[in-house]
Amino acid sequence: MTQSMSKTWHGVDRLKYVWFPRIDYDKCIGCGLCLLTCGNDVFRWYPEGSLPIVANPGNCVLGCTTCAKLCPEDAITFPDDPKKFVHSIIIKEKVYPIVKRELGERLNKYPDHKVSTGKAITDISIKPEFSKWHGVNRKTINWGPRIDEKKCIGCGMCVVQCSEKRNVFGYDEQRRKAVVLVPENCMVGCNNCQIACLWDAITFPSISEVRELARKLIASGRIKEELDAKLQQNPHLLIELPCTSLEKTKLNQ
Repeated sequence: MTQSMSKTWHGVDRLKYVWFPRIDYDKCIGCGLCLLTCGNDVFRWYPEGSLPIVANPGNCVLGCTTCAKLCPEDAITFPDDPKKFVHSIIIKEKVYPIVKRELGERLNKYPDHKVSTGKAITDISIKPEFSKWHGVNRKTINWGPRIDEKKCIGCGMCVVQCSEKRNVFGYDEQRRKAVVLVPENCMVGCNNCQIACLWDAITFPSISEVRELARKLIASGRIKEELDAKLQQNPHLLIELPCTSLEKTKLNQ
């Protein structure tokens, strides 16, 4: 296994908690969608078996299950219910003072994400790198967060839970409410903001439509083409296992 990066999650030592994907190799078809989906370098590729390997489990974002939600064969599982798991950490570690600070830093860095009732919401376009999802126009994919204002208490968790690169949310400091500014920047399949919301103020569409699209992309060969290209451009993603005769069921250990 390769070494995981040392990280914190809203001030909490990431490695203090066990959270990472497990692959059932009896179900895995080796499509590689999980490796292409993950932006945190959790996976590596075992070329001899044409299989993904969980090489950096400590890099997985606490509560994230995007790879599992997109897996067409239900071959990926996580150790606990994500919402229950994350909520227990939020309460136990008392993260909201850190979240408040992170919110202020985010808004100072991206002032166009400050919104108010007194001015029109800034027209922020989808970032070019997110305009397509495996060749499909992102605007045609029904996936993104919706906020129930009546439930939102303005804690800002969703704003900072979303990666700075994606930066889907804005924040109304006057009303103390989060606002969805660029839903198309949302990573398809990701609902980490929803998972971390203690007040159930965020909802997403059903994942079924997205999973069906993923199946079609795999069947068309698109995912394999992207995987082959990524592995060619990033040979460090290829991993050799100590024993080439390992059974699939032992690859998780």
